[in-house]
Amino acid sequence: MRLLTSRTPQAWRPRASLVPAGTGRASVRVCLLGLVALGLVVLHLVALAAPRALVPVGLVLMAGLAFANGANDVSKGIATLVGAGVTSYDRAIFWGTCCTGLGAFASALAARALVATFSAGLLVGGARFGPVAASAILLGAIGWVVLATYTGLPVSTTHAITGAIVGVGLLRGGPHGIVWGALGQKIVLPLAASPLLAVGLALMVYALLRVVPRRTPLSTLHWLSSGATSFARGLNDGPKIVALGLGFVSVTGGATIPLYLFFIVAAAMMLGSWVGGRHVTSTLAEGITHLEDREGLAANLATSLLVSTASHLGLPVSTTHVASGAIIGVGARRGLSAVRWQTVGQLGLAWLVTLPAAGLLAAAAFFAGG
Repeated sequence: MRLLTSRTPQAWRPRASLVPAGTGRASVRVCLLGLVALGLVVLHLVALAAPRALVPVGLVLMAGLAFANGANDVSKGIATLVGAGVTSYDRAIFWGTCCTGLGAFASALAARALVATFSAGLLVGGARFGPVAASAILLGAIGWVVLATYTGLPVSTTHAITGAIVGVGLLRGGPHGIVWGALGQKIVLPLAASPLLAVGLALMVYALLRVVPRRTPLSTLHWLSSGATSFARGLNDGPKIVALGLGFVSVTGGATIPLYLFFIVAAAMMLGSWVGGRHVTSTLAEGITHLEDREGLAANLATSLLVSTASHLGLPVSTTHVASGAIIGVGARRGLSAVRWQTVGQLGLAWLVTLPAAGLLAAAAFFAGG
């Protein structure tokens, strides 16, 4: 089922040459996502039957979540380029893929605090998840993100990971096994506040851009802001996925965070971005509001600033929420009718469903392995 149930009005559409070239190519990419998800489930079952295979299978599962993350989340940094008619889908996705990979690589140096939050910060006693639990968490997050990508929904990988952790934690240790205070302060509060901050910041940035001389090369600045947003997204999301990989590496006795985990995650993110990034990009580019070049630039600057700051502070915000909030903010300044609130409502519903859906999928996988 497509999220966009009606054709975009002519006034809201980018130039005709920039619209995705038919459904055939998208269908192939969506099928690839489905095959990846199915293959990961099979690997999980094989690993349960042969415990010695848990470490390599776990790394494949970690890469699978990074792949799904790239397919769904690359849109958050490049949608404004396409929506404002600056470039084509393929060029935008290539640009976002490269910048996302650089951000994920850089997270090995600049965002390790997020690894601690998602590897042990939510569990009573600070214990890390073991291989079976980590495998179940990865499967729960992967399953939901792949399903959302198939339907064109830009959901939050951070939400999916959080829901999966809580689902497995509750099944394993009951209500007392989760540090609810840390969950609320370190994850729920930043996730809830970030879209509202994005709306306000995007409006402020747009007001500042209005005084910029019209001869200023806004398209060039728009490209740079898009790259900065994609870089910040990789910087914030990479460590969350690496944190789950530690559940497998710890079996070998490693006490530090191996650099190769960041390289695996970055490479898988880039592959997922390139293979499956178009489906969700069309939703953000054409489904929420029409964007002018200056508005797209303001939305990207606000997104990159908020996500980069959050990564530096170790706060796991959702690039999905921030980018969507920024786009809604610059669109709503022209009046409420300039925003497709039906699409916004569908996005909000998907965000709410993500936590329990990923949690149930992860709990089911953990139960099967128990």
